[in-house]
Amino acid sequence: MSPSKQAKATERERITERLNRMVRRWPQVSGCHLNPDPVVVEGVVGALAQSVLDSGYSYCPCRDRSGDPQQDRALICPCDFHQDELLRDGHCKCVLFVSDSYDAERAYTFQEEHSMAKATGKAIAQREVTIYVTHWCGQSRRAQRWLEARSIDHQAIDIDHDDAAAERVRRYNGGNRSVPTLVVRTVLREPSPADLERLLLAPGITLVSCDAYVTAWCGQSRRTLAWLREHGIATRTVDIDAEAVAAAQLREWHGGNQSVPTLEVVLRMTEPDASLLERVLG
Repeated sequence: MSPSKQAKATERERITERLNRMVRRWPQVSGCHLNPDPVVVEGVVGALAQSVLDSGYSYCPCRDRSGDPQQDRALICPCDFHQDELLRDGHCKCVLFVSDSYDAERAYTFQEEHSMAKATGKAIAQREVTIYVTHWCGQSRRAQRWLEARSIDHQAIDIDHDDAAAERVRRYNGGNRSVPTLVVRTVLREPSPADLERLLLAPGITLVSCDAYVTAWCGQSRRTLAWLREHGIATRTVDIDAEAVAAAQLREWHGGNQSVPTLEVVLRMTEPDASLLERVLG
């Protein structure tokens, strides 16, 4: 190991040791408890240590920073919000600190009262829409006008003038040149169950791929993965703590924040009606 790398490793060890003392001392001061799962504690402390190395402060890894140092002071662990969360949920957002009422199964499962919340679209971090059409097709024109009326950015490809696109449409639709066919790529940041249901369980969609960027210790990541398993959604799971390239991709998508869980979903719709367009893209 080079001297510079050795110095960084030593500094990280020093910071991690200090943070471990803090998270073990805080329950004695505040009356809460430390999560009994060592995977969670080690993961959160590791993320806090990285935050100190990156920014000088142990910002909560489960909350996005604004970039305003004064505003972000509230996010330094133990954050300003964790006491209210302990009272309400039995654990803080990171599930690092827990209360007497802590229930691990409940903490890592979406609860019905949250699951029924309305999807707001706030989870959408990025979206790309490609619509395959013909210039003479009435349904193609209606779908394009629907997108334009809602100012939804999209790329329209006329398969009468693009042989490769026409071949893709035939491949998508069992040999038929069915238009309009839409391919939608969506990046979802910390989606709610309602967001997931609206996008992934819509009748009439074909799920092409679903990649879930997570960490092993993140409560929201565990809840989301459990929801995907429960609903039989084939998912490629990417642990950003183990894959530096994936972590960098999240920072690019989310303005420097490593927000997890993040889902990158690609789906396809053929000849959708207005209700399906509204559900998936509204």
